[in-house]
Amino acid sequence: MPLIEWTDDWLIGHTAIDFDHQTLVNITNQLYDMRRQPKVSNAQLSQCMDQLVQYVERHFKREEDIFSATQYPLSDGHMKMHRELERVAREIADLFRREPDLLNLNEVIEFLRRWLIDHIAKHDMGYKPYLK
Repeated sequence: MPLIEWTDDWLIGHTAIDFDHQTLVNITNQLYDMRRQPKVSNAQLSQCMDQLVQYVERHFKREEDIFSATQYPLSDGHMKMHRELERVAREIADLFRREPDLLNLNEVIEFLRRWLIDHIAKHDMGYKPYLK
């Protein structure tokens, strides 16, 4: 069973953003599944974390382009959340690459799960009306 079950309640009605959200859920689920496999190396986990960080950065850029195009009034606060997650995600990925034993990967995955669900279900839904 996946860590995060996708629900169409999270669709915002923008094809690329909805695809991004589903991809972020899938990568997070992949990291969760890999963590549970005994023969997965730290290098493989690190690669998955890097993939997640890179996809988060691309997704945030896409969202921010939409904010500019739609004059979304809460864009400044939303972009601050983006910068904070990018910073934290990069730090986690870098630390795991250098010193994997210093991180509790289960806690990292739970943080990602909570953040992703909260961000999509609450914050990203805030700009949904501006897409029309």
